[in-house]
Amino acid sequence: METKKPSESETYVERMVLPEDMDIYEYLYGGRLVEWIDNCASIVATKHCRKRTVTGSIDSLFFLLPIHLGDMVILHGYINYTTKSTMEIEIDVIKEEGLTGIRRYATKAYLTYVAIDSDGRPTEIPQIAPETEEEKKRFQDAEKRAEERRKRLETIKQQLANMIP
Repeated sequence: METKKPSESETYVERMVLPEDMDIYEYLYGGRLVEWIDNCASIVATKHCRKRTVTGSIDSLFFLLPIHLGDMVILHGYINYTTKSTMEIEIDVIKEEGLTGIRRYATKAYLTYVAIDSDGRPTEIPQIAPETEEEKKRFQDAEKRAEERRKRLETIKQQLANMIP
């Protein structure tokens, strides 16, 4: 089985917050930030496996501070963990104030992507080969999150199965 280093798919995306990105309260619209996060994760997933990929899940997302018009949003994406056909991708979101250059973490998101074949079925991907101590720690932490996600998914499937008439 082919392996890849996390650094091979690491991605940075920068966006400037424009008027069309704002909500009615004059902050960056949360849905727009989720779109940017998902797009960055999609780039990471595609770079890692060079196959079709789809979003499988997005873990809880906390908006820690407001992002304003003219601020820059820096999305740093990297892969933490792989299974046979899935990837956990972490996106760090950093707000850079446009006029001061001050940077602060705005949020962090964990997304699961699934590689699929032309029929939409899961397909095998290269496994991740963490090298640095930080990458190894992220892998171990992600392995725990993956198990928690599997349990939550089974619970949700059972709940939904009981709701179908």
